[in-house]
This record gives sequence, C-alpha cells and structure tokens, in this order.
Amino acid sequence: MQAIDKDTVHRLCSGQVIVSLSTAVKELLENSLDSGATVIDIKLKDSGLTSISVSDNGYGIKELDYETLCRKHWTSKISCFEDLEGVNTFGFRGEALSSLCAVSKAVVTTATEETAPVGMKLEYDHNGEFVRKTPVAREKGTTVTLTELFAKWPVRVQDLRKNISREYLHLVGLVEQYAIISDQARITMTNQTKGGNTVSVRTPPQADRLGRLVAVLGAKIRPYMVLLDHRPAAETSDGLDLKIGGYISNTLPEAGRSGSDKQYFFVNGRPCDFPNAKKLVNELFRSHCPTKHPVFAIDISINAATIDVNLTPDKRTILIRHETELLNALKNALAGVLNPQESVFGINSSRVQTQLVSSNPANADNVVSDTQRDEGSARRILTETTSVPGVVMRSYAQNKTGAGQKRQTRDEQDFDTRPAAAKHKTSEQIAETTAAQITRSAVKENSVGNSSTVDQPRPLSKKLPPVVIGLCFDRVQSDTHDWTNLRSRLREKRERRAQLLEESQQLMIDAEEPDHAVVEGGISETNHEEASSALSRLIHKSDFAKMQVIGQFNRGFIIARLDQDLYIIDQHASDEKYNFEQLQQRAVISSQPLIRPAQLEMSIVDESVAIEYKETLMRNGFHITVDESLVPGKKISLLSQPFIDQTLFNQQDLMELVGKLCVNPESAPRCERARKMFASRACRKSTMIGDALNMKKMTAIVHHLSELDHPWNCPHGRPTMRHLYRLKKDMY
Repeated sequence: MQAIDKDTVHRLCSGQVIVSLSTAVKELLENSLDSGATVIDIKLKDSGLTSISVSDNGYGIKELDYETLCRKHWTSKISCFEDLEGVNTFGFRGEALSSLCAVSKAVVTTATEETAPVGMKLEYDHNGEFVRKTPVAREKGTTVTLTELFAKWPVRVQDLRKNISREYLHLVGLVEQYAIISDQARITMTNQTKGGNTVSVRTPPQADRLGRLVAVLGAKIRPYMVLLDHRPAAETSDGLDLKIGGYISNTLPEAGRSGSDKQYFFVNGRPCDFPNAKKLVNELFRSHCPTKHPVFAIDISINAATIDVNLTPDKRTILIRHETELLNALKNALAGVLNPQESVFGINSSRVQTQLVSSNPANADNVVSDTQRDEGSARRILTETTSVPGVVMRSYAQNKTGAGQKRQTRDEQDFDTRPAAAKHKTSEQIAETTAAQITRSAVKENSVGNSSTVDQPRPLSKKLPPVVIGLCFDRVQSDTHDWTNLRSRLREKRERRAQLLEESQQLMIDAEEPDHAVVEGGISETNHEEASSALSRLIHKSDFAKMQVIGQFNRGFIIARLDQDLYIIDQHASDEKYNFEQLQQRAVISSQPLIRPAQLEMSIVDESVAIEYKETLMRNGFHITVDESLVPGKKISLLSQPFIDQTLFNQQDLMELVGKLCVNPESAPRCERARKMFASRACRKSTMIGDALNMKKMTAIVHHLSELDHPWNCPHGRPTMRHLYRLKKDMY
C-alpha cells in the first residue's frame, strides 16, 4: 500500500463536488447570495460550454483573503463542527472554489466598498493556489468566470456536449428555485449563442414570494395559487419552532401540470430534495385531481438544531430529526387549502308550474306563453321540480276546451316535496297524487273581442301517466322482491360454490409444483399491476419471438409455450397494444390553421423546451413560430391546432405536451386526449374476442409483442398474458 499523492486526492474529491454544469453554477450562485448581494447576473456562452460568469454586488473579497480564497477547506462560514447547528449560509465546507479550480480555469474579479471603483483580477491554478493579481475597474462586488469546464475529464466533457440542451434546462430549473426563495436578490440568467442573447430567468426587484413565483413560472398560474400559512400548536410542535408557508396550486384540472417538474421544497430557505414530503403532497392533491400534478413552492422553517444538511456535497439531502411530526404538520396545512367543501349543494325549492302546449305533434315540445291562447284542444303539463338535482317529474292530461270555453285554475293544498321516486309508490299512486300537487296556476287567454279571465278549473278526470325527465328514466315503479325460502337458497348457493372450488382443486392434485423462479417472479399473482411487473422481471420481450403457438382457446385466447411453461395470451389486448404503439410512434396528427396566430404566455423554461422540441410539437399537430425580438415568455405564437375526429385540441393540451417534454425530453409524448383517441382507434381495428384465428395470425400477434416498448398491458390496463401451467419434463 502507498499513499495517494496530493494532486490526485484533490482531483478525485473535486470531481465529486462539481459533477455537472448545474452544480458549477449553483456553487457560484450560493456564494453570491451568502455575500449579501441584491443583484446577481449569471451569463453563459453557448449554454456554458464556452464560459460561465456569475457577477454580484456583494461585499467583495478582502485583500487579506486573496491567497487562501481557493484553497481546499478554507472558509469564513464556520470555525468548528459545532457551528453547523447555527449556520445560516448556503455554503460552509470551503470546497466550492477549490473544486471549480480543479475542473476548470477560474478567474475572480472583486472589489470591496473601500477599494471600489478599483478592483483586482485574481488568477488561480488548478490546485487553487494564487498565481497573480491585476488592477481593474470594478464596482463593489465579485465576478467569477469559468472556462474550459471538465477539460481534463474527457468522458464528462463529451457527455456535457452531447446532452448540453438537457443540462441547460436542468440548470434553469435549479436557478429558478433560488430565484423563488431569494426575496432580497434580483437574479438574472442569460445565455449567449450564435442567435443572440436569451434571458432564461429574470425576477423583478423587491417582489413578494407570489410575484417571484409568477415571474418564474408564468402569469397564468397566479389565479390558481393558494397561500400556505400554518404554524402548529406549541404543544404539538415539541420545540421544533415549525412554520409552513408558501404557495400551492388549487385542485382545478387547469391549475395542475402533467408532470411533477414544478415542485419546490425549501427548508430554512435552502432548496432541497424532500421525497417523503413530495410524495405526501402529490398523494393529497391527486386524491382531488387524479389526472394532474400540483405546482408548489413550500418553505419550511424549523429549528436548525433539529436538521442535518451535511450529508452530501451539494447539501440538497437533509436529515430531519422529527420528520414524522413535520409531515403531520404539512398534511394538516394542506388539508386546510386543498380539501374543497364537498357534499354541499344548492337545492332549488320545489315548485309547480302549469304550461299549455299545442296538441299538434310537430309543436308538442314548444311551450306557449301565458299570454297566448290556443284556439284548439291543448294538453296540460304538470311539472314538479323535485329536490333531486336534475330530476323533473311531468304529468300530462288532455283538456278538451272549445274556442270560447274558459280555462280555469285553482289552489290546492301544499304537496309533499320529497322525491317521488324515493317514496316507493306505484305508477298509479304517483299519478293520483300528482294532480293534487299543483299549488297555483294562472292561465290567461287573449283573443279578439274577448278579455282574459281566471276561474277555478274542474278536477282532472283521468289518471296522469308519469314521466321522469332528467337524470333518471323509467325508474318510477314499484320494487318487488321474493323473500320466500331466502335462507335455503343462500345455503344452496354456498354449497354449490364450495363444490366448484373442491373440484378445481382436485384437478391440480397431480400437477407438478411450479418452478421456483416462477413463484419468486410472482407470475401467479392475481393483481394486474403485480403480475405485469413480475412478467417484466422474469420474461424478456425477446422471449415472445421464441414462443411456440399451441392453439386458440374459446376464440379469445392464444395458448403458447416457452420451454416448460404454458402461457395464455389475450388476443384482443395483445393486438390492441401493438396497434396502439404503432399509432403512438407513427401517427402525424392533422392540424387546423388559425385565422390569426395566438401569442402564448409561457414560463421561460417551458418556452425554451417548446422551441427546442419544435418538431415534436409539429408532429402532434401544434405548429408554432418564434419571434426572437420579443421578451422571454412571449416569443412563441401558435399557428395551428391539431384535431382528431372533429375534436379540436387547445392550448392546455399544448402545455401538457411541453410539461411532459420537461420531465422526459427523450420521449415522444402525446397529450392525454390524443392517447385516449389512439387507444380507442387501436381497440376498434384490433382482433376481437370471438374471432377465429389461424396459426399464421396467432403467431403474428404473439411475435409482435417482442417489438413493443411495454407489451405487458393493453392501453386500457388489461394484462396481455398470464402464466398458465408448468409442464412436466416428460410432457414435452
């Protein structure tokens, strides 16, 4: 054994601190915030491939610290380990600048309040040792410029160049978090490319938390954001000094996103990863809005002595001593803003109206106003609005009146306002009571030479056939049940089930025990999700091409064999999944041009994603144009919208696509409505249950499964295959 030399140790450790473009900018940004800066400018050239520059107006670096500025583990934040309990700065390890010197070429320009407008340009070598200083003009503050990032790490620099777009978007998302939480600093990030300068992040000065959130995520979210402000009782917080604040979108579908990329947690003002809390928030939100993910920025203030931030070099993983109490407090805070007032309905009071309708079938549904007169016969509609929303009961009676005969009305006793269907009356009983449920009716007649009169009508002589209009149809009937010999019939049913179970178990007595791998793989699971997951672990997609088709069962299932195992394959679900994935990959959606281009208001990140993946949006039917002269967030205009089967998609579908691209840029996403339409179309064109198939068709269906991305379920969730039987060795 031998000791590793100092230079190698320095490079090994530095490579663990600065691992990507995002962490390089993050360390510089945190240093600027720790210096008390109120204005921070982040400037990148070619998305950081050429250079990275972070400038601030903080208190600058004193001349006494020039030589030790970039040395490993030199810091002004703490002096001993015990100081960690009270640290209130982002950095404290003294590794950032030293590691940046190791992975890039670093130049620092700084000036203090005493030396401004004269500053110093400081240069350091890759070990963080001071090389030289040069006087320059500089206002109070510090600028750190990095070039040749990862030049000595050929694998990393190659990966950075290959995935620079993805790395840049990840960087923008990271800077957004600091822009939201840093109330006293105005943060701006620009990217200079051959096409010009692009502003990726810009926060207004002296803005409140909601204003900064809107500046980062877009103005459209403002109406949907709900304030979080919760402080648990002192007896339940157990000295945590806990407070939960921030904003979260409400549970309306248009307020959420298709992905979980706009969800931020802050603990004592520090952006962090808090997976348990994130899971809790998403579960509570999706219990009210299952199809969307919330947008939130939640700031948790807690006693610093109860948390540990020194777990990873990036300090985003935090250990909380009383995490259970914190999660309970978070759940209570969310319950107050997410839970809607459920089961509260406005019930209209019951009323009765009498209307006259022409007896002519062509005009049977046309209501005649009170001031109109029907010279011929008319039928009277007795309408009762019940207490059940959307359910109206009407009864019809034929009134034979002449041209000069007077129509009369009278007052009856008040009627019971309970829903008629809930009283368990027969049709005849309802018809008899309907006539007595009229409270008041005034009918006027206007004719030439005759004045209108109002008198008391004669009672209706005929029973009125009831008709239920609205949510319920043909439900006004008597319920009859045969309760005789109920106990004996239930006993016979149980005995028959027990007999069938015994017979099915008897059939398996001679069967060989299933293979250990099959049992461990969970193939025998009856739960759809667990079974499909087990199949993906035990069976590879390539195995479908090796399966031998035995035949068809019950004109709905294909029996196939792979070595010792027999599988039963759903012919409809398998063919449907193949057709669905073909549509997903190859279908180009038609689009409808707009008369006038619609300007879109998007967040800067969403706008950058939409511009970069313009071809993907076009394949989904959204044609956009980009005007680089406009301000960030308003550069994109929509030229056309997609349509399928006369269904026109809208801007909400576009934002759903962009959100999916933010989460997984390498995917070929479809919006949810298009996916459902593709699933429906694939279902209709696929082999159906009941179709008799020949060996060629069955083999094609089974082998097609080997070409799919996810062959285990159809688009609607039904499993395509289950394990059937493990053959004995002498049976094949």
